[in-house]
This record gives sequence, structure tokens and C-alpha cells, in this order.
Amino acid sequence: MRNVVLICLDTVRKDFFDEYAPRIRSRAAVSFEDCRAASSWSIPSHASVMTGALPSEHGVHDHNRDFSGIAREDTFLADLPDHRAVGVSANVYASSAFGFDGLFDDFRDVSPDRRFPDGIHVGRFGYEHRDEGAKKFLAFAKACLDHDHPAKSLANGAAVQLDEALARLPVPKLLDDGANVIAREGAKAARETTEPFFLFANVMDAHAPLRHVLGYDRSLHDASNAWSSADFDKWELNLVGKAGFDRNAADVRTHRKLYGAAIDYLDRRIVRFIDRVREATDGETTFVITADHGENLGYAAEDYLFGHDSSLSEALLHVPLYVVDPPAGYDGRERGYLSHLRLGDLLVGLAAGETPDVTERRIPAELVGSSIADPPEDPEYWNRMLRCVYEGSKKVEWDSLGGSARYELDPDRPCWQRRVEGGVAYDDLETEFFDEEIAAYKRRASAAGDPHGADVDDATRGRLADLGYL
Repeated sequence: MRNVVLICLDTVRKDFFDEYAPRIRSRAAVSFEDCRAASSWSIPSHASVMTGALPSEHGVHDHNRDFSGIAREDTFLADLPDHRAVGVSANVYASSAFGFDGLFDDFRDVSPDRRFPDGIHVGRFGYEHRDEGAKKFLAFAKACLDHDHPAKSLANGAAVQLDEALARLPVPKLLDDGANVIAREGAKAARETTEPFFLFANVMDAHAPLRHVLGYDRSLHDASNAWSSADFDKWELNLVGKAGFDRNAADVRTHRKLYGAAIDYLDRRIVRFIDRVREATDGETTFVITADHGENLGYAAEDYLFGHDSSLSEALLHVPLYVVDPPAGYDGRERGYLSHLRLGDLLVGLAAGETPDVTERRIPAELVGSSIADPPEDPEYWNRMLRCVYEGSKKVEWDSLGGSARYELDPDRPCWQRRVEGGVAYDDLETEFFDEEIAAYKRRASAAGDPHGADVDDATRGRLADLGYL
């Protein structure tokens, strides 16, 4: 049996990956050119990858952000009984805070507050100990010394202090958003595992907010050391379209360049990660690199939207999928739609040394509500439910408010679409691909509970706020 490593480059769209990740592309023997995510933000997308089911089937989405209702037997891991399942994630949604760790034999959360997962989570300590100044410092030092991993706990505290100090200065951000830690912890997990393993790794460095990081290639962007994408209002773009883009064009273009620089940085780090895992194990190991979803960056093809809220655009759904060191059998460039709903079949086949046919002629995707806590206006619209079905060079999309459209696609233009017709029929598609009518499911899901009332600690809520979810 082969080891299999699934690397999720969070929030990375296909066109930017192909431009800014030449090292991974040169290492890969196979590219599935027409890969599509099953949903357009982290929670439902990760659940669909693991289960092979749509969000309305597995039930993990905006109105229920808890993975603990999914058993390992419900995932493709059930078809890898001889593999040890290990996870390393910098995504707070794909973490123990939301029950994602329960699917794995060993799971390591990574965050700016915990760069050494064995040590103290600095953010949680801070919320639990309200003292200030020297008294708080002494309490933290004592907690570190009493901890099973005192050096790593102290290092976590030092990293947080360094981040906070540099954030107030016009200097590059010294530490990345987890790529280096993921590489270290992932290689460590591979080295410590004697049986065949499945390793899941999620890296968040391309996720907003973006600013210049010390390891970024300065030739790829012109952002000042003080610039941050958190300082401009994406809702001015989302609410008014092109007029909002025109008013914010300089910031949007700066963000795009930083986004590309972040992918270039990930490209370098992931290639190094692959080499470290290879060195850590004697077993044959195949690496699959993809993204849970992409990102709208204010282009006309995505209706000048920015972020990944309330949309099933090609910028969000068309994601890279490259395979490094696969068994022989695939062409270098595989065409035909590969949905993330079939990603588990691909991984299980690769683990067995096989090259399964996982492409299909027609595939669906779905968004149940959005990731937005408080849209500034028209919450019914921004939190609507969306569905789409792909076939050939067209995509039909519809929503729970009765809207629908047909889009033209171009296989040679990743992440591009053009609306060609509104008010199109979709009843047959809904019946064929989905179990329940869209408006009925949306009403039922909305009534089930508060979509933003997840029972998480203050530190987790703080991290979600930093990422723009709260």
C-alpha cells in the first residue's frame, strides 16, 4: 500500500496557481485540469471532500458548522483501514474546535497562537487569565514550566509577542500563517508512523487578510510593509459592483499581487515539504495538491465580487488538482470534470497503487447559506442557497430565491465564466442531482439553529474574526 498525502492550499484558485506555482507543476506527473470544488468555502467543502456527499446530504454547512456528526465510517478513510490517518491543519474551521480532528488517528492544530502544537495555546491562556502586565507574564511563565512541553510553550508565547510587536511597525510580517509549521509537523508525523499513512495538511497562507511577509518575493508585488488587505472594505465591491471596483482599484490590484506572492511562497514551501516527507519515509508516497475553494478577486467574470461569500463563481469552484509521484496510468493532463465529491475515490485508488477513472461528464456543486456573520444589507440575498450543474462548456446555476442563469465556460480559460442567459429552467437538474428542492431545504436548514452560534471558545472566535468570518 502507498502512503498518500493530501495537501489543501486553502483559498487558491486554479488560474493563479497555474501562474504562481511552477515548482509544484514541474514536480507533478498529472494535472486534472477540470477539477471543481463541491462548495465554495471551508466548512462544507472539507466535509464534501471527506464524505463524497453534497452539503445538503452531509449536513455540515452554514447552519451547522460541527463535524462531530460525521463518523470516520462515513468518509473515504473507512476504505483505508490499513492506513494511519494523520491531520495537520492551520484552518480553524478544519480543526479540533469544530470536531474535524475526530476523523483522524492523530491531529495537530496549528495557529498563530500555537506554532508548536504540543505547547500551550497562547490565545486560550490569554482569554482564561485576565491579569495584565507582569502578573500575567509570570502566570504564563509558570504555566509553561508546569507544562509537559515547557520549551515549546515558551516559544509559542514568544512568537505571539513578536507578531504583536511587529504588527505595529512598518516592517514585514516575520512569521508566515503556518506553512513552515505544517511542513515541519507533517514531516514529523510521517517520520513517526511505521505503518502506511494518509496525511492531510491544510495551509492558510493565501487566505485573507494579506500583507507582506518576510519570505515573499518582493518582485511579485508592490505592497508597502504597512499595507494590509484588512484595511479596505470588500463590501464596497460586493454591494455596488464595478463602481466599487473603480473606487478601490489600487487596493484590489495590490491584493491580487500579494495573493500571487502568497501562492509563490506556498509553492516553494510545499516542494520543500514534499522532499521532507520523502526523506522521512521509505514507503512509496503519492502527493495530491488541491484547494478547498478559490477566491473572488474583483474581476468582471466574477461580477466584481471579492472574497468567497455567497457565490458559486468559477473563481471559487475551479481549483487546481496536481498529483506528484502517482502510479503509472494517467495522462499528464487529464480532461473531464473531476468533482471533489470523487476525491476520496482518487485517494483510495492511489493508495492501492491504482489510477481510477474519477472524471465525469456532468457534476454538481452547492452552497447552503454563506460564511457571512452579518452582511451589511439584504441578509436574505447574501445568505441564500445556491446550486449549479456543469456539463461540457456550460454551467446552470440557481438559488433559493428563484433566480437562475446559464453560464458559458472556456476549458482554456481557468476560473472564467460569462453569463449568457437568465431565467433558465433547472427543475430536471435539481431532480437528478439533489434530494430536496432548494428553497425547501434552505428553510429547513435555517430553522435548525443559529448558523453563527457555534459553541467555541473565545480564542477560536478571535481567530475567526481575524480571518473576516465574524
